[in-house]
Amino acid sequence: MKSIIFGVIAAVGLTVAGSVMAADAAVPGDVLIPADKLAFIKKNKLLCHTCHKIQGKLIGPPWMDVAKVYKGQKTYSFGGDVYKDFKGKKHPQETLPLVEGLMKKVSHGGNGGGAGNWAETHKITAPMFANDPKGEKQAEIKELVEFVLSLAK
Repeated sequence: MKSIIFGVIAAVGLTVAGSVMAADAAVPGDVLIPADKLAFIKKNKLLCHTCHKIQGKLIGPPWMDVAKVYKGQKTYSFGGDVYKDFKGKKHPQETLPLVEGLMKKVSHGGNGGGAGNWAETHKITAPMFANDPKGEKQAEIKELVEFVLSLAK
């Protein structure tokens, strides 16, 4: 009988401790990528989740910040003198429609890609991974870019 009572007390204690620890871990404004989008990212072998969250600092800027920066913009300036993709290749500067330009940035990765160099505002020292340099996953990258931009609404 004593073992049952001690077992119940231990179970209750662990449950309470676990919920307190979970509450401490859930910092307000620190939101991970939703499970469905994370599954989509992993299924398509994109690398977004290694550096980004919806809110809260990881390595790359939070997607809420990305959405806010580009809210209302119609174009994106990709490439240029200061830009190098993930493999160190330069790309000529071009102004593209916003979604297309961000798709190019996500595809090639790199160190800024023109307008919006995140190193200045988020102290990022690592370049963004290339997710699709061969252009084989453009539909998936477009869906992801549109999801990120939708966070500003």
